[in-house]
Amino acid sequence: MRNKKLLAASLATAMTLSTMLSGCGNDGAQTGSNAGGNDSSSSESTASDSGTASDEGAASGGDASQESGGNREKVDDLMYAEGLPIVDDGAYSFSLFVDSSEGGNTLMFPVLKEQTGVDVEVQGFAYEIAQEKYSLALGSGDYADCIGGWILSASDVLTYGVDMGIFVPLEEYFEKYCPKITEILNLEGVREAMTAPDGHIYSIPYAIEAPLVDYNPYINKRWLENVNMEMPTTTEEFREVLRAFKEQDANGNGDPNDEIPLSGSPENLHLGYLCGYFGCSIDNNGFTMDGDQLVFGATSQQYKQGIEYLASLYAEGLVDPELFTQDAATWKARGAQDIFGVSIMYASSDINPYPAGTVPEWEAVPVLKGDGMDTPVWLRNTYGTSVLKNQVVITDNAEHPEIICRWWDNFFELDNAVMSQHGDDTIVTKHEDGSYSKIDIATLSEEDQEKYAWGNLWPQSLPKYVPAGFKVKEEVEAYQETVPRDALYEPYLTENIVPTGWPDLDNAEELSELQTAIKDYVSQCQAKWVSGQSDINADWDGYLAQLDKLGLQRLLELKGAVKGE
Repeated sequence: MRNKKLLAASLATAMTLSTMLSGCGNDGAQTGSNAGGNDSSSSESTASDSGTASDEGAASGGDASQESGGNREKVDDLMYAEGLPIVDDGAYSFSLFVDSSEGGNTLMFPVLKEQTGVDVEVQGFAYEIAQEKYSLALGSGDYADCIGGWILSASDVLTYGVDMGIFVPLEEYFEKYCPKITEILNLEGVREAMTAPDGHIYSIPYAIEAPLVDYNPYINKRWLENVNMEMPTTTEEFREVLRAFKEQDANGNGDPNDEIPLSGSPENLHLGYLCGYFGCSIDNNGFTMDGDQLVFGATSQQYKQGIEYLASLYAEGLVDPELFTQDAATWKARGAQDIFGVSIMYASSDINPYPAGTVPEWEAVPVLKGDGMDTPVWLRNTYGTSVLKNQVVITDNAEHPEIICRWWDNFFELDNAVMSQHGDDTIVTKHEDGSYSKIDIATLSEEDQEKYAWGNLWPQSLPKYVPAGFKVKEEVEAYQETVPRDALYEPYLTENIVPTGWPDLDNAEELSELQTAIKDYVSQCQAKWVSGQSDINADWDGYLAQLDKLGLQRLLELKGAVKGE
């Protein structure tokens, strides 16, 4: 960050805190707060964040490495137990496999290399490709030292960690060498969530503040104004809006034929959520919640009605014909051409970043009422906090897991955390009081604006962490569009989220196989029904029968769920 003299001066404090926290073991850096909006972190936690070990590398790069290398204690004549660099330059490298289209071409990896001395060979692939390569690699034994991203599941941790020993336990490394990770584990509920049934922790923790809703349709308000229509509140009003988008020059470019009324991020379509308009909002595994009861909703009549509705929109030409075939990059590039009127996404910035201080022209479509539905529903994403317990694992191919753990621990230091979400000292300044401020990115050149775009800073499927309530002060505050969205959706959210606890240890492999097969089948049928390749009414009985053949009843038994009717 900027203010290099301040950062260099913070080295002594950072080293002292690192030593104190390492000595505390599991009791160190106890904050009693939650990463998602409970009480703020304690003063001890705040102090450790204000002057961090990563400041040393960020402040003076190679000079700091030489200063800190000298007489520090080494483990196995390779890794420094504390401080930076972690190893002498070039002395150790590890491979990291991750579902990330950017791969290693992000701002953070060169920074972390300079700080730690550790080389990281990033093997990054788009999600679908990564998922396939991940399965093949585990089957062949030719897998990376470190595996991360959305491709991992809790069942994988049990199968490849607890049962097979491919994923290695990490808690001893955390306790000995990782004060920042220990601090995160000591947040309320995190250690419990991360600990597998055998008592070990197999993954790098990922504790984040998270919205109540993750993906939903957003509508372009300018398009609505251009066709002189109001925000829809029912599914039929929504259809009429989409028709107007298709038939008129909704984007105002003089061409009434280039509009695509409804599209969506191909990696995060969540069409099952929209079936909540008819009473059953399901996740991508087919599940929903009814009170505290887990329900497989992809067999319900409400789900069927929702798919019929979406298929009718597609049949009218109101849905993107490339909805199920485009990749994320193509979707984003097409969206930038102002041809989508509605899109399913996390936030409008996914497709069309807007300048700080402005309100985007996209707005969340409310939870619509389907035919005969007075109380539609939407599946709750979180209660405000997410603890992801299977986001990064270290495999038995890694020669020195302790070095990889220390590498992650350094990444969680606040300077790095800020950089991974906002950018480097070109746009972020660290002040003497430990606070951070950020310039308006819109003042930069187009090239730099692209450089500091959200996805180019750090792979978004990998962990990151900042303390609860921490904010970077911006010259022009960004509009937080998920906040009004959550408020709009909250009255319709399910009371509970789909449980994310550990599966039963004895049945983890079976559960994983059943869930994968059934999820894939539901997804395939959903795509062919919505796109009109097949008729859901003609297929329905055969679909239910095939689910039974795939082991749905056994899956329900293992998960303590019931079938939706």
